[in-house]
Amino acid sequence: MVILASKKKQSGKQAVNGSNGLKVYKVETLQQRQDKRIRNEKNIQTFLIVLIIILAIAAIFLAIHAFFPNVFSSIFGKYTLQGELAATVNGVQITVAQLDQEYARLPLQYQYFITKEDFLQQLIDETLLVQEAGKQGIAVNQTEVDESLNLFMQDNNVTQAELDDLLVQKNLTLENLRTIVYNQLLIDKLLAEQVASKVNVTTAMALQYYNDNTDTFIVPEQVTVRHILIALVNRTPEEAKQIAENILAEILPDKSNFCELVTDYSDDAGSTDNCGEYAFSRGQMVAEFEDAAFSMPIGNISIINTTYGYHVLWVVNKTGPALVLFQDVQDQIINSLAQQQQNQIYSDYIVGLRSQADIMNYYAQSMEQENQTAGEEQAATEANAEEIAEIPPAAEEAQGQEVAEVPGEEIVEQQETLEKETEPVIEETIEPAAPEQASFAQCLTSKEVTLYGAYWDSSTETQLEYFGIDADNTNYVECGVQGDYRAQTQECAKENIQAYPTWIIDGDKHLGIQSLQELATLTGCVQ
Repeated sequence: MVILASKKKQSGKQAVNGSNGLKVYKVETLQQRQDKRIRNEKNIQTFLIVLIIILAIAAIFLAIHAFFPNVFSSIFGKYTLQGELAATVNGVQITVAQLDQEYARLPLQYQYFITKEDFLQQLIDETLLVQEAGKQGIAVNQTEVDESLNLFMQDNNVTQAELDDLLVQKNLTLENLRTIVYNQLLIDKLLAEQVASKVNVTTAMALQYYNDNTDTFIVPEQVTVRHILIALVNRTPEEAKQIAENILAEILPDKSNFCELVTDYSDDAGSTDNCGEYAFSRGQMVAEFEDAAFSMPIGNISIINTTYGYHVLWVVNKTGPALVLFQDVQDQIINSLAQQQQNQIYSDYIVGLRSQADIMNYYAQSMEQENQTAGEEQAATEANAEEIAEIPPAAEEAQGQEVAEVPGEEIVEQQETLEKETEPVIEETIEPAAPEQASFAQCLTSKEVTLYGAYWDSSTETQLEYFGIDADNTNYVECGVQGDYRAQTQECAKENIQAYPTWIIDGDKHLGIQSLQELATLTGCVQ
């Protein structure tokens, strides 16, 4: 049925353009209207069902996050736009790239003592301390950062150009360095309040330690000597011995001119300013010198031959083993006990911060998984090896094998040849350090020159190697603390040692490895 269009709208009708510009309407039947209503209701129901499912899934994830946060994080939190995460500390991210970069800055020597997993734990603790400092309202301004950097440069005689070179070597920018200093100042202020202020060591505690550890404070037998060295430099042994004998003949009975003779003749630059005097216990000098000093009676003078040359040796005094008085070591004991107490307070404090924090260590989880997988593979390999070992060899293979016999005489000849070839190499390896280095180390010590270093620092190791086997005669102070490369002994902290190695010569600090020639120039010792 077709109806001509009028201007009046008719509900339930759809307009269609006619060929003559007229509008034609299709009339919907009652059945069509019902079908349309049913379709709309189904669409609404479908939408509501989908919405309910989405809300239900969201509720499930919220419940997982609320009651099992570690599970949720371990599944979805390891990867971010910044890259793979090593850990999160109260929402603060530490990426694997950041961990790798920071770890690479460590000296190689220290990387032998601390794993990347242990180093990450230190980064986590550092982050916790910085966060706690913020909670406590502790602040650091940029002026304090500037002062700290300037103090570092002054204490270690570092110029701006040298600092710039150091930053390039460590792949750091000045802004990176300022951030490190800023965080360290925050941590220092926090620990001063929460740790250092709680240390309390009394004299009674120090005395108790002294009484319980008297063996520690026994000084071994010592001898005090004075000597005049006639070195074998530009002279033959016979000439050196003759000079020593002439000097011995010049010594007055009361030995009042001995110091004058030291100044005029001795080649030991390390002791000429001190009348050639040394005080030492066993194990500190070359054997010939030491044996003579401990065996000769007090007051005797004799000529001794060592690898250094000929010595006119005068035994001045001897003291037997003795217990050091408490008054003489009281401060040392108190400082030691205070350091131990501070370490324990810090340990308890950081454990408390960890227990209250939301920490997710993805790197440790990955390492644990790798170790477990490696263990399973190793177990499987061992099991396969045991199965193979149980299989008997084929009879024909056993019959077809012959053992080659080597005559005993030939074995002996080969062994003797090998020993002859090896012997020179061994002798060269155990050759002692040059006498000049030993005398030079003793000279530095006599002038109270001190070397500060750390067991994990490769530069410190290189510096000590310059002195060969006589490195023990240097006045070396160990600053490293086992298990924590950031920590420092109290003695080094008191001297404000901020880099390794550091030499203190006449009260001035000299940063970095110093050549023997540089040390000679700074001290006046002759190498």
